[in-house]
Amino acid sequence: MDGSAVAPPRGAVLQIDPLPDNAGLGVIGEISVNTRTIWQQTLKQLVERHTDVLHVDLSRVSFVDVAGVTGLAVTAQRLPEGQRIVLHRPPAQVPRILELFWPGLAAIEVAA
Repeated sequence: MDGSAVAPPRGAVLQIDPLPDNAGLGVIGEISVNTRTIWQQTLKQLVERHTDVLHVDLSRVSFVDVAGVTGLAVTAQRLPEGQRIVLHRPPAQVPRILELFWPGLAAIEVAA
C-alpha cells in the first residue's frame, strides 16, 4: 500500500494510496478478477490498523465486481466489535450488492 500501481493482465489497474486526512485508503482503478490479489491484500492490511473507523475512498474506482464487494463484506464481518468500514463515494453497484446479499451489515457504512 505504498501508492504504487499494480498492472494485472488485460490492462486492469488498481492503485492504492493512504488517505492524507484520516485512517484509510484511496483506491483508483477497477476491482475485478484481474486485481483481486492486490484488493484482498489491501483489505487484510486495512483491518490491521486497529482503529475504530477505517475509511475507503472509492470515488475514483470505475468498476467493482461481486467478488470485490464480497471481499469487503467478509472483511467487515470479521472486524472486532465497534470497528467499521466507511466507504466514500463507491460506484453505484457497491451499495446495491451489499443491500442485496448482506442487508443490515452494520460494520459497513456507505457515505455519499
